[in-house]
Amino acid sequence: MSWFISKSPFGRDEDPVKHVVELLSREADEAGTSLTALEKEILAQDNLESMTDDLRHRAKGLIARIYEAEPWAEFEGDPKSFANSLEWAGDSRYPNVVALAEEVRCEIAGLTLPLQGWKRVKDAVQLVGCGLLVVLLMFAIVITAGFLLGWK
Repeated sequence: MSWFISKSPFGRDEDPVKHVVELLSREADEAGTSLTALEKEILAQDNLESMTDDLRHRAKGLIARIYEAEPWAEFEGDPKSFANSLEWAGDSRYPNVVALAEEVRCEIAGLTLPLQGWKRVKDAVQLVGCGLLVVLLMFAIVITAGFLLGWK
């Protein structure tokens, strides 16, 4: 991911959410399971509760197919690819299609949920302990350098 501000490839009259839904609709047509106008509308909304389990499952399968078909190098080259369009579609709001794509991306990448319970406490204690050790090591280096160089 590059850390610079880029100009949107979408014009004023173009909606990135509709573009992403259209790309998903094309993939559905190729898969033989076309999306209805109502399903497209639900995917463009911001309310995941309005989505049926069937539509959620189908959309996640289609998104996974798109991710598998698009090579990672192409994301940098095509500003209106599925992945790049998702970034612009989720810029001002969080539509259903962006939420589903994020779920699929996490499933594909094998990302896990943040630590919880004792694992989180243990991780925090280890982090603080390592920080204290670094500070003590810095003090030891400064004191040793003071003795060696004769600072007062």
